[in-house]
Amino acid sequence: MQRASALASRDSHCIDCARALEIARTAEIVGRLDSRCHRCGGPMADSPSRDLEHRDDLESPVGHLGLLWRGCILRLIQRLYWVGTFSGAVVLLALGGFVPVLRGWLLNRVSSWSDVVATLGGVWLHVESIDPDSDLGPVLARVDAPLLFETIDSVGRRLGVKPPGQVRLTYLPCCGVVAWRRSRALIIGLPLFRVLSRRELRAVVSHELAHLARGDATQAARSAKFVEALEQAVERSPHARGPLGFWARYLLGEASRLIEPVARGQEARADRSSALIAGGPTAASALVKVAVVQPLFKEVLETYDPSSEHHNLYAFFRMFWYRLPPELHSAMRLALLTSRDVPHEPAHPPLPMRIASLQAYPDHAGTNGDAQSASTFLGDLEIFEQMLHNRLFSTADVAEPSVFHRNGS
Repeated sequence: MQRASALASRDSHCIDCARALEIARTAEIVGRLDSRCHRCGGPMADSPSRDLEHRDDLESPVGHLGLLWRGCILRLIQRLYWVGTFSGAVVLLALGGFVPVLRGWLLNRVSSWSDVVATLGGVWLHVESIDPDSDLGPVLARVDAPLLFETIDSVGRRLGVKPPGQVRLTYLPCCGVVAWRRSRALIIGLPLFRVLSRRELRAVVSHELAHLARGDATQAARSAKFVEALEQAVERSPHARGPLGFWARYLLGEASRLIEPVARGQEARADRSSALIAGGPTAASALVKVAVVQPLFKEVLETYDPSSEHHNLYAFFRMFWYRLPPELHSAMRLALLTSRDVPHEPAHPPLPMRIASLQAYPDHAGTNGDAQSASTFLGDLEIFEQMLHNRLFSTADVAEPSVFHRNGS
């Protein structure tokens, strides 16, 4: 309701009229995005040249100083949680809490410190470390995709950030930057190389490297992971009670209120960097394509049967994507941007707002080959498709033949 009112004109007093005006403006954005070919990203013959005007009535993102102090408070909340929970547990043990803990130990119900805290009515969480080799996909070498690495290096110079040490191909149509220990990695979903153009993939890389340049993949990511882990731990402990349970729920509420504006401010900041480097309409087109392709790939993944198909998963998805008529692409984009049933995402602003703000930035003159498919970034995409397919659907490790023989054979 608030978003519809903000997008509506000042003399509009009807919520239905405001909603209709929002849909009309969103349709104008979709029409602007559909002026590019859904396969290669190149401009269509009837592409309009005008851009949307800047909208001052959109929600303003959190400023740089606001992100800093909210991030500091989030890190302070993490330390307060560990210190407060540990100190409170020690005090409760001294005041008689050792009796139920000892009883639970005798009954084999208490075997770790987290069990002790749970017995005392609190929550002790474990922030699991990421396993990049099993979760993120294989590492992409420079010789496998020299053009992609040139694009990453170029965007890194524009943003003033050192490119990540690893580029990984992941299984789903998503992108991101992750950090563990002292390593940094840029992950790119393999299906996106078939969906995006080279120019659109540059916009996606610019968005993700902007997160890396601002430290969003390190301190901010750890804070987000802490809030997520604490929320899951509280949900798994519905019987948390007493001072420790109240302490966990109180800090979870405070951290949740802080993490949403921080995450949304980071996304808005990364969107601006993407629009400045790749152009506003290109960044908006890439954003919508990624949002459209993710549920489609999920449906393909759920219906795909590796035992009955002659093609691997990614070749099957490629054929499915290319056979979709342009009219259906336009309908899916419009439905995505105007649906009332969009789930609330604390980490991302509403998609229509992001699209409208990106359209306010001018487009850039493309270089030779920008309209080509992003699949040209990889040397042999079919090999990578088969590799990731085998990783997803392998049932057992095949023993390598040995060069040694039994004695006497």
